[in-house]
Amino acid sequence: MDKFGNIVDVNVPVLFCFYADWHETSVQMNGVLKEIVTQLGNKVKVVKIDVDKNKELTKALKINGLPTIVIFNQRELVWRGEGFHSSNLLITELVKYLQ
Repeated sequence: MDKFGNIVDVNVPVLFCFYADWHETSVQMNGVLKEIVTQLGNKVKVVKIDVDKNKELTKALKINGLPTIVIFNQRELVWRGEGFHSSNLLITELVKYLQ
């Protein structure tokens, strides 16, 4: 959990994708995440979190569906969604918090 606090304590928006390798829709999000990194580069931070390897964090954030996308800005949760989301939608959400 300390590691999580360090990750969100940055000056850029942070997008977390909670996923599992065995979950088809989670795997489909890989292309979306790559597109976000390609378009926004170091203006944002994109972090994938394997729910099977991070059960404590998954439970603390009440992650129930996969994939779950969570966006933090200035240590605050500002957006959350479950299931597949397009890069356009996520980029639109992220740019709201760019400085």
